[in-house]
Amino acid sequence: MLAQSEITPRDLDLSMLYPVVQNGRVGYINRLGELVVPIQFSMASETNFRVLSAVTLRGFREGPVPVKIADRWGYMDLTGGLAITEQFEEAGIFQGGLAAVKISGKWGAIDTAGNIIVNPQFDEMGAFSDSLAAVKKNDKWGFITASGDYMVRPQFDELTGSKWTEISSHPGHGHFSEGFCGAKVGDKWGFIDRTGRFMVIPKYDGAHSFYQGLAGVKLNGRWGFLDPAGNFAINPQFDDVGGFGCDLAPAKSGDLWGYIDQTGAWAANPQFEDAWSFFEQTAAVKSGEKWGYIDTVGRYIVNPQFDEAGDFDSGLAPVRTGQEWGYINPQGRYIWSPAS
Repeated sequence: MLAQSEITPRDLDLSMLYPVVQNGRVGYINRLGELVVPIQFSMASETNFRVLSAVTLRGFREGPVPVKIADRWGYMDLTGGLAITEQFEEAGIFQGGLAAVKISGKWGAIDTAGNIIVNPQFDEMGAFSDSLAAVKKNDKWGFITASGDYMVRPQFDELTGSKWTEISSHPGHGHFSEGFCGAKVGDKWGFIDRTGRFMVIPKYDGAHSFYQGLAGVKLNGRWGFLDPAGNFAINPQFDDVGGFGCDLAPAKSGDLWGYIDQTGAWAANPQFEDAWSFFEQTAAVKSGEKWGYIDTVGRYIVNPQFDEAGDFDSGLAPVRTGQEWGYINPQGRYIWSPAS
């Protein structure tokens, strides 16, 4: 496991671009804080252009990015020009060369040239991940391939693995993590493989995705962690949990959060008002109504000072002070300040 000081540029996505907002308009910066895409497209609200949400903020990773012009969505390229003209009711991000779009009330998928690859037919749709996308039809969830064929026919009431896949108020749903996806039938959760077969039978009251070989599940009011065989690696004993990252997971006892290791022992005793999972050797934690960041041994690397904070992604993290957002590096220095 790399220490924070051992992370090198090779470990980070240097091509990543990050959305910034000025006076209700959106542009994009690189990791150095340089404006790469001019600030020009309108941002009607956070609800219909979710570029500034503490844990879902993502920029250019692949293909054009959705933008709203008047009451329709199109896609912007790296120069700030329109790569795909505004024509969709809603639009999602590109992953695996495809993006979910809504046409006449139904969701389908387009390629980076704007061609319809999956005909609009679904009530909801997630992003493609590992060549599969979650889709909802007739109140049930399943998975389709990149050609639009069913890999798993809709049959589940809910799926784990929310991701930022849509720009609307609905979060994306359903992706496989480490070969499994949590699936709910009735009021119970289990885990399926990519064929839709239950590898862990539905008997849990809640479930999270697998990360680092363990998945959080809720049984009889308490959370623990399963291994891929469906056995408890950490017995249910916590009031809430998050996913493992850097061999640690946030866990709640009473009103406070701490961090446990993969044996279930406390690595950082419960002391935080809220806590996120570790990304890039750091985790956002809330103390005294303010957010800061700790390292994997529980030391503050950025003292609590923000009203909201997101995960580090390729070396930058979004933070909010008042109503304004900016980006900091792991040393807590602004790369893009809220007043920029």
